[in-house]
Amino acid sequence: MRSLNNHPEWHNQPLRLSEEELKNPRLAIENFFECYHLQEVRQILWNWMIEVVSSSRSISQEGQQRNDHIYFYEKMEALVEAVFLINQRTDI
Repeated sequence: MRSLNNHPEWHNQPLRLSEEELKNPRLAIENFFECYHLQEVRQILWNWMIEVVSSSRSISQEGQQRNDHIYFYEKMEALVEAVFLINQRTDI
């Protein structure tokens, strides 16, 4: 597993894609949805979000931090749904 990248010149570059996936990003999308169904992804994201905002060990102690994590959760879920739809289409 790769760790967080702290190299500023790489902040807006893909880091986890293989050479093949860099050439054809649809491969990464297909692989993801072969491993996870949409509802599974929703459940995993929900469980993460609940842990982040409600656990006594949470990284979100302040209200604004919790709000930021909920907002991120909603955006991630929407992104996954959009990628799911793209993956279903054959004309793209």
